[in-house]
Amino acid sequence: MLELFASQVVNGLAIGQVYALIALGFTLVFGVSNLINFAQGALFMLGAFIAFSGVTVLHLPLPAAAVLSVVVVSLLGMLLERVALRPLENAPYIAPVLSTLAISLIIDQLAEIIWSPEGQAFPVPFEEATYFFGAAYVTSTDLLIFGFGAVTTVALTLFLSRSWLGRTLRATAQDRDAAAQLGVRTGNVKGMAFALAGLLGALSGILVALYFKSVFPQMGLPYGLKGFAAALLGGLTSMPGAVLGGLLLGVVETLASAYVGEGYRDLVAFTLVLVFLVFRPQGLLGNRRLDALGGAGGAAGAMPSTSVLTSASSQRGAVRTLDLPPWGFLAVGAVLALLPAVTQSAYVLQAVAYAMIFALLVASVTLVSGALGMLSIGHAAFYGVGAYAVGLLARNAGWPAEAAIAGAALVTAAVAVASALPLLKLSGHTVALGTLAVGQIGYLVFMTWLEVTRGPMGFINIPAPRLAVLGGLNLSSLVQKFWLIAAVAALALALAQRLLDSGIGRVWRGIREDRLAAHAAGLPVRRYILLGFALSGVLAGTAGGLFAYVQSVVSPESFTVGVSILLLTIAVLGGLGNLTGAALAGFALTLLPELLRPFAEWRMIVYGVALLIMLRLRPHGLLGAR
Repeated sequence: MLELFASQVVNGLAIGQVYALIALGFTLVFGVSNLINFAQGALFMLGAFIAFSGVTVLHLPLPAAAVLSVVVVSLLGMLLERVALRPLENAPYIAPVLSTLAISLIIDQLAEIIWSPEGQAFPVPFEEATYFFGAAYVTSTDLLIFGFGAVTTVALTLFLSRSWLGRTLRATAQDRDAAAQLGVRTGNVKGMAFALAGLLGALSGILVALYFKSVFPQMGLPYGLKGFAAALLGGLTSMPGAVLGGLLLGVVETLASAYVGEGYRDLVAFTLVLVFLVFRPQGLLGNRRLDALGGAGGAAGAMPSTSVLTSASSQRGAVRTLDLPPWGFLAVGAVLALLPAVTQSAYVLQAVAYAMIFALLVASVTLVSGALGMLSIGHAAFYGVGAYAVGLLARNAGWPAEAAIAGAALVTAAVAVASALPLLKLSGHTVALGTLAVGQIGYLVFMTWLEVTRGPMGFINIPAPRLAVLGGLNLSSLVQKFWLIAAVAALALALAQRLLDSGIGRVWRGIREDRLAAHAAGLPVRRYILLGFALSGVLAGTAGGLFAYVQSVVSPESFTVGVSILLLTIAVLGGLGNLTGAALAGFALTLLPELLRPFAEWRMIVYGVALLIMLRLRPHGLLGAR
């Protein structure tokens, strides 16, 4: 037993060293630009594939291919900062963050086009050896990864502490304005930080390819999330903390895999992240003040200098806000209900049905992220709870549609409130990171709770909706389901808009602008925050229930963290806090990939480019932030 423990720890330190390199990339960029670079995972994947092509296509030895990969990805990191991020310096904070998401989307899709979506074997240029110490063992690959990662970390540390360039980077991270007054070209320093992040991403991608002996285009997001989690565990503002967080995460993962089960390694890892956020949000070695994070647990609900919400709300006078009254949603729903009289195309009706569901779902995101000011990157988990709840209530319990959808909405509201409880003491970016952990935990629960969700196989044979109020009428045709979705979505959005326009909505926006002032005014802030999460859960659960009825099959792949990121992107593009903008953007951007279907594999690249252009021209959203 002790030998197994020792072997798993050694194995965990090897993969943890990779997480540490990715985490260092996040820490470098965040320290210099106060930006969470979601393109880091894409650079990680690209580094692995360029090295793969160097070996298999150019027939280079692996060290030469690795050097080529590092140079190309480092230059790409500098280019991305210059072209896609620097023009957004004066935009609301969320704009450059979403820009990195769009870049990640484009790079991932290009990788699928160039190298195919399938995984490919990575050539290992040496014969792997296994060294035994009693019953414990370690492989030569483990030693190579750990040793090379450690050398890279030491070299980076020496560069930052001993070289002039390294000192300028540290000075810019500590006080950008003071560094600029001393003559440091902070714009160039930002480019250097992104180049170093690309270098670390490429190296870690190559090491992971060696570790698993394969590469695939989808590898960027999961490992990017792991590196992000490692940076958070160690302290997002601390370089040594990033290394410590990576090693800790790697060891915890491998121990969970050995003693709990392979399927639970990620669940245990992200649960650990959530626990750290609640009890030590600054991380193991992070700055307790967390100025760059907007405060770990301070009273202010908005982020003083980097808040997406403060930036958005401060533009209300400059950017006109357009929104519908509650009855407007009912009118739009009535007009959409006439679509089956215009066309009987199942393709068109199904596409518009999904668009209406997404409109409702994105509206649920903007309630929390906009009205309350608590950025949510885990809403797909609530969406999934609603879908699985309808599956269980409709198929297993035989409930009619109105009862199943209402039950799913209430269950999701309860889950949303329970998820909000550990986040109440957090503020600023730490709330966003907490919701990210919640979303990933939700997805992993869907994957591993086989008795209820059937895991990766999915929940199948969900019956057609049956309306008890109409004498048990079965809505088996697509047209009948379309009418149900139009009616439920319009009614739910109208009620949500009515609430936003009421005193409750004004209190939510007041809490968003200044939580301390709301406390001082005697408002029950915690109660209003939980109410906001509950209403958001109702909308998300209703959308999930409608999705289950249309799809008839529910599987975890529909509720990944990538879906959560997409939902937040759409909500911001519509205008944070603007329910009409969220619904319009959710509706339009769900249909856009279908309109671009003739472009086949290029359509997601077109979508990413359109997102970059939109962020440049109107970063406050289509209809303005409210």
